[in-house]
Amino acid sequence: MEKDLFSPQPGYEAEFWKRYRVMKAMLSHLHQQEMLLSGLKREQAIPESARDMAIRAVEGEISANRKVFHDFLVNFINYGAQGLHRMDVDIGFALISGVLAENRHCSLHVEGFAHTLPPDIGTILMERLVDMAGGNDGSLSDRIIEVYKKIEGHYDIISGGDLGRCSLSLTEELFPCRCYHVRIRFPARILLEEDFIRLQGL
Repeated sequence: MEKDLFSPQPGYEAEFWKRYRVMKAMLSHLHQQEMLLSGLKREQAIPESARDMAIRAVEGEISANRKVFHDFLVNFINYGAQGLHRMDVDIGFALISGVLAENRHCSLHVEGFAHTLPPDIGTILMERLVDMAGGNDGSLSDRIIEVYKKIEGHYDIISGGDLGRCSLSLTEELFPCRCYHVRIRFPARILLEEDFIRLQGL
């Protein structure tokens, strides 16, 4: 009997969850660095020059660590796809007066467990989505819906008709100013699509 070349090899599951724990540790470390940076910016008890020097040092560490995390995340998602693990990413943002205004959140869901990702990943995702919805025909919200439908159809085919992998929520707010609150969820493999996003350039 021939070995199924598409089945995970022995030890795959153990390695997958090992990488998952590493990802959580990396996210925790990044969060701690962000908290340290926030505290330094509010600190008034140390000289301004020393504080500014410390802030620049921490910002440099955060930038370097984010690049390492981005590379790890892409590899982790790719590895998870080999074993058919359910991994999704969801982003939330606001459109004010038809213009991209604010990145609200970006999360990675691994087998039902949600983890907040660094904000720059969500920013790139939403900016790329808005860019794909470009053009002058109709409102930006309508064009985002059209882009979503195309991406949803693409992943419905890949996932064998699993319609639960993609979702879109678009809520209109009229006061104090007209805006749309958008929340979109896609399979995490969208982060591997070269025509959609390039994390390596961050």
